[in-house]
Amino acid sequence: MIPADIPIQHVQVEDRRIAYQETGEGRAVVLVHGNFASKRWFSDLLAAPPAGARLLALDLPNFGDSDPLGAPITIAAYAEAVRGFASALDLDRPALVGHSLGGAVVLEAAAADPEAWSALVLVDGSAPDGLTTPEEHYPLLDLFQGNGPLLKQALEPLLASRRPADFDDLVGDGLRMHPDAFRGNARALTGLDLAPRLAAYEGRVLVLRGGLDPLITAEMAQRTADAFTGTERVELETWDDVGHSPATEAPERFAARLGALLEALDAEEPAP
Repeated sequence: MIPADIPIQHVQVEDRRIAYQETGEGRAVVLVHGNFASKRWFSDLLAAPPAGARLLALDLPNFGDSDPLGAPITIAAYAEAVRGFASALDLDRPALVGHSLGGAVVLEAAAADPEAWSALVLVDGSAPDGLTTPEEHYPLLDLFQGNGPLLKQALEPLLASRRPADFDDLVGDGLRMHPDAFRGNARALTGLDLAPRLAAYEGRVLVLRGGLDPLITAEMAQRTADAFTGTERVELETWDDVGHSPATEAPERFAARLGALLEALDAEEPAP
């Protein structure tokens, strides 16, 4: 559940308000959630942040407590909102953590401005060439609108090792997506071509995949890692005992891994 002592804040980014929660002190780390999701998917991490981390979990436009995107849904538009969020809060080269659809958003943000981010953590994220939803599945996306039991049934297999106590709240946040996003997010993930632009990124990268994830394959995770040809600081890890959401299914382990990455980063490049 969202920790009661961590207030929901808002920051103005162009003509929309972006909601977020912040906790911890140190290097800024922006947490970017996935599809049918919200900042709530990082609640356990926010409640116990790793040492040296200032965590900022946002709701992308069209999600949670943020305003609508107000533009055609593209991964680039979501990434521009993340870039605007970091700029509005004067974050100096924060690390980016992207989960699922948020992984594609982080890839686009890194491709658009490679110098802006000190590290990338891609958690069961879309590969640089996207994630294609078969056409016959689009009518099902429409059926999710307003149908909590059906969305719950779809999300349960993704959390293969642990369903959190606030799972019903996670489902509820999924239902709060802007109506256009139910189909629009799937369309936005189709036919991406980010790999050529990711070669310019020179920072540290962690590609993390849950071995029980039915959505993101090992081959997709490998393609993501292989796209970062401009840096030797790329790690690819598989946690065999978790599914699509390591930060939700194994929050303590995820916090420790994030903390270790930030510690290594600080040894190379002291936090601003």
